Amino acid sequence: MVETESLLAVDVGASTTRATLFDVVEGYYRFIASGQAMTTASAPFKNVGEGVHQAIENLQTITGRRFLDADLHLIVPYQEGSGVDAFAATISAGPTLKTAVVGLLLDVSFKSAHRLARTIYSRVVDTIGMNDRRKPEEQIDSLLHLRPDLILIAGGTDGGATRSMQKLLETIGLACYLLPADKRPAVLFVGNQKLAAEVKASLQSLTSFLTIGSNLCPTLEIEDLLPAQRSLADLYAAIRRSQIGGVEELNAWAGGNLMPTAYAQGRIIRFLSQVYDSRKGILGIDIGASAATVAAAFGGELTLGVYPQFGLGEGLAGLLGYTKIEDILRWLALDIPADVVQDYLHQKSLYPTTLPATAEDLALEQALTRQNLYLALNATSKDFSHHTQWLVPGMTPFFEPILAAGSAITNAPKLGQSLMILLDAIQPVGVTTLILDQNNLLPALGAAANLNSILPIQVL
Repeated sequence: MVETESLLAVDVGASTTRATLFDVVEGYYRFIASGQAMTTASAPFKNVGEGVHQAIENLQTITGRRFLDADLHLIVPYQEGSGVDAFAATISAGPTLKTAVVGLLLDVSFKSAHRLARTIYSRVVDTIGMNDRRKPEEQIDSLLHLRPDLILIAGGTDGGATRSMQKLLETIGLACYLLPADKRPAVLFVGNQKLAAEVKASLQSLTSFLTIGSNLCPTLEIEDLLPAQRSLADLYAAIRRSQIGGVEELNAWAGGNLMPTAYAQGRIIRFLSQVYDSRKGILGIDIGASAATVAAAFGGELTLGVYPQFGLGEGLAGLLGYTKIEDILRWLALDIPADVVQDYLHQKSLYPTTLPATAEDLALEQALTRQNLYLALNATSKDFSHHTQWLVPGMTPFFEPILAAGSAITNAPKLGQSLMILLDAIQPVGVTTLILDQNNLLPALGAAANLNSILPIQVL
């Protein structure tokens, strides 16, 4: 691992792109400054490069230091007062990935595959397995209709029987063959490694990307998500490179190490859990336009949940499919009718970058932030590590500290409002410390750790 000095990290969010600079000050790595710009992944630009360049140019204005040359290329390494020594990048922008899960046993491979799917910005649209009562042709029709961006294939213990899995692979292969070449999904195989060569031979030419990862369940008693998470993170970046303009260049700047924002955040939370009091966990939450993310780690064991349906952007249109409107109204101090709340949900989903302009708008945004975080944390808690320390089952476990990000929380007009949002949504138990990540440093530090293992330690 090469230890660098200055490092520039860029995060491309659904609505905001941030450029963050770290450098050595008096012998220690420090956060220097950050620049922001609107993300330009959607129309009219449909290229994240414009937003990235603008964010970096804003950082140049703040620091008085050049990072881009006249052709808008990154200056690497640092030379004569310009440029940086290293660059890292994360991304959460882009449409939620439609994902199909393929597995064998409902209580084993399906659950593990769903947990894996929840570590990126995805939505499971179909599930195919041995317990599926549909005929193979009906399963194929479903895939042709849904046109998933990603297919996760899990199932079978290493060295176990392969016949049932081979039948499912035939179905997936035929569905991919029938899809137009430019609509074929990416495939991640994390099942019985005995089938890896066969999967590669049969699906390599029928998919947009094919990745063979470690088995999620090498034995019936063991679930190992971490290696598969890394494989899925790399595949996610590959999908985004093919979907969104400018991501290919961003990935090249990052040396091919572009990461999902949530994955980078999870890495740093896992690291912190090994540094802090092992009797309590570390909780990191982030809510933005694209998703609500919960990363909880206990003694180095990470549970990561990414929920696009609980974001404060496009997902709001379908929020009432997951919660009752009364559960949103309970957080409102103002008397706002239910129909006004419903209208706000649809307006905000259409224009996610809109800022609250009135006291009512602010109250609604903060109420939605509370409810969405509450739902995301409740969903993630079902997968918490067996090392989790509970005062009473059903309550929030012990966490120290709790780190929170997302402009709806960190940019609230008053710190008291930020505090109340977190207390209401998380309902922490015991005595803990709440930390606001106002500059969205956690994903940047998680991505930077690949290049410089000392930097995150000294900055934190």
